[in-house]
Amino acid sequence: MTRRFSIFTAILLGCAGAAMAQPADDAAVSAFVEAHTVPTHLGRIARWEDAVCPGIAGLPPAFSKFILQRIRTVAATAGAKVDPEGCKANISIVFTTAPQALVDGLRAKDPVMLGYYDNSEQADKLAKVNHPIQAWYVTKTVDLRGKWSIDSRERHSSQNYDAQASNGTRVGDGLSSAFYSVTVVADPSKLGDHEIGALADNIAMLALSQPGNVEECSALPSIVNLNLTGCSAGMALQGISANDSAFLYGLYHVKYGASLRGQKDAIAVGMRDKLAAK
Repeated sequence: MTRRFSIFTAILLGCAGAAMAQPADDAAVSAFVEAHTVPTHLGRIARWEDAVCPGIAGLPPAFSKFILQRIRTVAATAGAKVDPEGCKANISIVFTTAPQALVDGLRAKDPVMLGYYDNSEQADKLAKVNHPIQAWYVTKTVDLRGKWSIDSRERHSSQNYDAQASNGTRVGDGLSSAFYSVTVVADPSKLGDHEIGALADNIAMLALSQPGNVEECSALPSIVNLNLTGCSAGMALQGISANDSAFLYGLYHVKYGASLRGQKDAIAVGMRDKLAAK
């Protein structure tokens, strides 16, 4: 392993600590929620309803174990369900120095695994690797009875999408978006001197939520900024921030079946409450 990838020696130092909380006003919290969410094809914010089961490839066992355990810890703290070890992975993490080739292979084999698209232009955009650590999301629509359908143009599913039950109200139709699978690809040749804790926390954030604006530095400190250049020292963290933890808590405590606006408002309330309690 090269010196550039010596970041993994940080595993011995237990470097995955959370950053200190910083005061945030309502506008800043709302902006954070907007930047860290993207509506699904249904028009909802997705989260894990199934128990989280991460798997990893491309790293030595000790490093893999550290990252997987960190994801499980962050998920459990947020309120997500976590499967025991030995489960079938629904979060796939791959470290490779040829990320574009890997993604091209996924697209050729099963383009649904890169997420929802309406046309070839959107499919091309989805299949482009733009960051050293990047995630792709397959979401599903779940109804009041628990029936689900993968969100894809072809309605690639084992369930009948059209038969899903809705309560028909204006406040919320009872339908919900959830993650079916998440694929995270990391290129170790472009990770520089990032510590193992920062990498693990960044991957955890990407695996448990679907950030919307991943091209601009978050105004409030966030581990998502790790992938971006030009972020100020206070924005580029070496561990998950209090803002990130509070956001995930809000996300995983939103009422099932809430509308998009209801979801965002509830996440913001949960986030503010968590930050105020620090």
